[in-house]
Amino acid sequence: MNEVEFNISNAELIVMRVIWSLGEARVDEIACQISPNLDWSLATVKTLLGRLVKKGMLSTEKEGRKFVYRPLMAECTAIQMMGKSLLEKVCETKQVKLLADMIALSNLTSEDIASLQEALKNKETVQETTCTCLENFNSCSCQHVS
Repeated sequence: MNEVEFNISNAELIVMRVIWSLGEARVDEIACQISPNLDWSLATVKTLLGRLVKKGMLSTEKEGRKFVYRPLMAECTAIQMMGKSLLEKVCETKQVKLLADMIALSNLTSEDIASLQEALKNKETVQETTCTCLENFNSCSCQHVS
């Protein structure tokens, strides 16, 4: 699967998180791990699994009378791709605000903070960021954050 094809819905992501956590799973195992608040039927879970198989996110193998689903993409790879996709949707001049907001919203241990500080220390800087809202920067009327 290439990055352009990586596009899964929030519902599909819920199913993927269950499978990543379990390593492999059958439909009934997946369904019992999904929040009852979602009120999903077994048919809904099966539909989502079918979509994920078609998208190349899962493999399926028949074992006895049931199918076992296994991830074809590691969770860390998917997270990296989702992060890249999100950054590409935001003007380059506003990415630091997005990152700061995400940090503020995250529950972080002291080890997490140390890891982030190390990542920032090792990050190669650029002279300046440029507006990426529109092809013609002069036409952009958004408020740029420095």
